Amino acid sequence: MTTTTTAGSARAGRTELAAVLLSAALLGAATPAMAQAAEPPEQLQTLAEQAVAPVQAAEQQVDELATAPQADEEEAAQDQVAAPASAASAAAPEAGASAAEPAAAGQAGAAAAAAQEAPTPGPRVRNRLDPWEGWNRKVFNFNEKLDENLLRPVATAYSDLVPQPARQAVDNFFGNFSDAWSAVNLFLQGRFKNGATQTMRVAVNSVFGIAGLIDIATPAGLEKTSEDLGRTLGYWGVKTGPYIVWPLLGPSSLRDSVTLPANIYYSPAYLFDDGEYKFAISALQLINTRANLLRVTDMLDGIALDKYTFVRDAYLQRRTIKTHKEQEEDDDYEVITPDEKPVNPQGDR
Repeated sequence: MTTTTTAGSARAGRTELAAVLLSAALLGAATPAMAQAAEPPEQLQTLAEQAVAPVQAAEQQVDELATAPQADEEEAAQDQVAAPASAASAAAPEAGASAAEPAAAGQAGAAAAAAQEAPTPGPRVRNRLDPWEGWNRKVFNFNEKLDENLLRPVATAYSDLVPQPARQAVDNFFGNFSDAWSAVNLFLQGRFKNGATQTMRVAVNSVFGIAGLIDIATPAGLEKTSEDLGRTLGYWGVKTGPYIVWPLLGPSSLRDSVTLPANIYYSPAYLFDDGEYKFAISALQLINTRANLLRVTDMLDGIALDKYTFVRDAYLQRRTIKTHKEQEEDDDYEVITPDEKPVNPQGDR
């Protein structure tokens, strides 16, 4: 209310001042006109123009004085409105900065704590039995591609076209040769009793089983014992050695790789001198073996997270054999398991 009364009084004072100035201008303009009333008409027009000019100037001053208070009031009002806004805007960055500083400090502290708690990645542990894992995985992937594009389709077609009895006869034929090579290795290991049993098995199947096409020895009680030259070396103390994957041949080890040529040589293809027959028999053996593993590989593809690791561990476990000394130490300890429960002495009384 005080500000409004002061502005009104100032406006009234300025209006009165403008009126006084206008009156003075009119009187100043009228005085020369009255003094020169007798002059000719040409000079009257000039005098009129001279008299009007001060009047127009006075009117312009009056307008300026009238509009000046309004402009001053608008500027004052704008200043009053802008002052709190500027103060708020000035305080906002300070508040934002003050609020952002603890947040940034908290984030930095959390990041530092997480960096301290996170374990540092250690070096990759290399498998002692698989020092050439990088190369072995490449060969394994190559064999997998070859099996996927060639061997598996052929083995699937073979399994679909050839009846089960015929495939079983082929499997028995190749198994009979494997039994003969196992008998040789059992004798090399000094296990003569097992070697004689295996020799008897081969003889029965070869004579009565039509060259091994029919397995008669198994129902007769002559169990199969599979051995090869690599396991014979292991029996006499030769370590398995590093794991190796060969192209086309698949998983092996350093010890088994040394004996691989002998194991391949003594195969059913050994009976034939002609190269075409050798190739045909070897191809039939490979396809028949792959057909027997179709279900196993399908199951392996479904359950194994890392197929390479699964195959490697299974192969090394299967190729592990107790040496001659280890078997002698095991024979020194005999575990007796009574068929009958011990008699209670108190029960007899």
